[in-house]
Amino acid sequence: MKLAELTRKSTYAILLGITFLIYGNTLNHDFVLDDAIAITENTFVKNGLKGIPDLLKNESMVGFYGSQKSLVSGGRYRPLSYVVFAIVYEFFGENNVAYHLIAVLLYGLSVILLYQLLMLLYKERLNDQNLTLFALICSLLYLIHPTHTEVVANIKGLDETLALIGLLGSWILLLKYVDHKKIPHLIAATVIFFLALLSKETAITFLAVLPLSIYFFRVNFKKELITSGVALLAISAIWYIIRGNVVGGFTIDSVADNLMNNPFLEATNSEKYATIFYTLWKYIQLLFFPHPLTFDYYPKHIPLVGFTNPVVILSIVSYVFLGIISIVGLVKKNIYAFGIILYIAALSISSNLIFSIGVFMNERFLFLPSLGFCIIIAYFLVIDGKKIIKSTQQYQQLFTVILLVIIGLFGLKAINRNKDWKNNLTLATTDAETSINGAKSQTMAGGLLLEEAQKVANPLERKQLIDRSIMHLNRAVSIYPNYIDPKLLLGNAYWEATKKTEPALSQYFSILAINPSHGDANQNIQVVIKQLTNPSEKIKQWERYLPYASNAGIIHLQMGNIYGQQLNDLPNAILSLQKAQQLIPNNKDVLINLSTAYALSRQFENSIALLEKGIIKFPKSEQLYINLGLAYSEIGRLEEARAAFDQASTINPQLNRGQFPN
Repeated sequence: MKLAELTRKSTYAILLGITFLIYGNTLNHDFVLDDAIAITENTFVKNGLKGIPDLLKNESMVGFYGSQKSLVSGGRYRPLSYVVFAIVYEFFGENNVAYHLIAVLLYGLSVILLYQLLMLLYKERLNDQNLTLFALICSLLYLIHPTHTEVVANIKGLDETLALIGLLGSWILLLKYVDHKKIPHLIAATVIFFLALLSKETAITFLAVLPLSIYFFRVNFKKELITSGVALLAISAIWYIIRGNVVGGFTIDSVADNLMNNPFLEATNSEKYATIFYTLWKYIQLLFFPHPLTFDYYPKHIPLVGFTNPVVILSIVSYVFLGIISIVGLVKKNIYAFGIILYIAALSISSNLIFSIGVFMNERFLFLPSLGFCIIIAYFLVIDGKKIIKSTQQYQQLFTVILLVIIGLFGLKAINRNKDWKNNLTLATTDAETSINGAKSQTMAGGLLLEEAQKVANPLERKQLIDRSIMHLNRAVSIYPNYIDPKLLLGNAYWEATKKTEPALSQYFSILAINPSHGDANQNIQVVIKQLTNPSEKIKQWERYLPYASNAGIIHLQMGNIYGQQLNDLPNAILSLQKAQQLIPNNKDVLINLSTAYALSRQFENSIALLEKGIIKFPKSEQLYINLGLAYSEIGRLEEARAAFDQASTINPQLNRGQFPN
């Protein structure tokens, strides 16, 4: 075995070993966040190998929701990661360790491919010693960057990793095509680029990056640049047609009508774009200083701001400066310019500048763009940093210290951040303290704490959990008063905590004021009212609920029963039951109860008339015949009474005939 080959394999082993050093603590983690959508509650994935055809021909949300869903513009078509999940499910079921192991292994593979790419990409720009050091440092920086924890620790993030693997593999083969002029390399590069597109739509941004890399890093490239560009464009067009047939193109027709899926819903046009530049600066900040980290960049962790905000001004100036460097550097084929172009291109599709993505920002959106950042930092440390300090020895010492500090701090941050992804409860309660104004994390924390409380037998511990739940949920409602999810959970928490009606019902009714047809709120209101023991209070709450009730007839029936049976208020009982009959005329219980109320009020003729009509609709109802017989007896029509009682006995021979009047 040649020394160079041995060195490469040793480097691969080191990179894979560091990958497990950083992310090995995720192997026993639970399924978290959107893992339910992608795996544990996805019917296509849970069909294993048999579900793969459905995954390929449907939008990625269909396996979870059961119908076409597009919560953000353009929908999602990312079948490759779901196919991987289906294969894993076929052999391992819901074994969380298996999924996390694959996530870590594939991330390690992506870093190894990155090292291979850099060695190939920069071979004409750097000598062997600098090339190896540059490729290793850049790969290490990418491997340990803490913003990547969301992708690796959260299994659903495999779509990002697979997209990166596809892009790197395609990139390597494309460079080999340019270097060796072999068409099979181009064909393979094109096919793998297609697989990257099937992993995640963000891969389309490399349609510009890959040809540009040939321009930047190869001398003889003109024919190959055109050929490769055409090939990539053609396969992208095929992918776009397939995607369009499944979910439609990248449109802005389906912008969500709620703040949690359209964070710019309440923003002016000026605020929207100012806030976008605000988040673009946050991305730069996270690259250099990845703390604190959170999954919740939803409203209102990120505030709506104007163009006079200092951060927005700083962001605009910074991106203009980066743009100038990239344009000037494009002509000079400057490596920093290439890193900037890679960063901006990869981030563009997730920036909200092209179309709304349904969230202000997310750390996972830095997964591809951070490659440009790592290239810039590694190149400066290895090549240009030494130009500042003339003494080679001093620079080597400083270089070593800087590198160790970066690797140490980034590595420790990544390891510690992984712990937060242990399970949904840990993640939510941790990030709720980071995103103090984030309605999403506050709601998630409150809901999960409530679930934990319901599992606990110890009254004191249970109360403490419910109190924490109520605190987070109240915080969520105060952040976003029209956010239905925390209101529903808050109503549940109040009911669990006190079993008092008003605190719970006030939350449920506030939901109906926003969405009168909200199923869970309607159901919960009815459950709570039915558990009331005070009949007057019960009547009061049913009357409060009636304007929203889709089953108003049933509500009037229940109110009639309460008036008659518990309050002995026959006039109101009759009024309620009459309303019930108007709304649900074919309900047998209404007929029975209203006829009884008429009879108790000595309105026998009304009772008889109602019962005779009812018997036509329900000829097999023994109770209607019994009530009719009793009504006839009261007004002296004994023969008709006996006939009615006889008919009831015929329907049910087990009736005690002696209990009826003769």
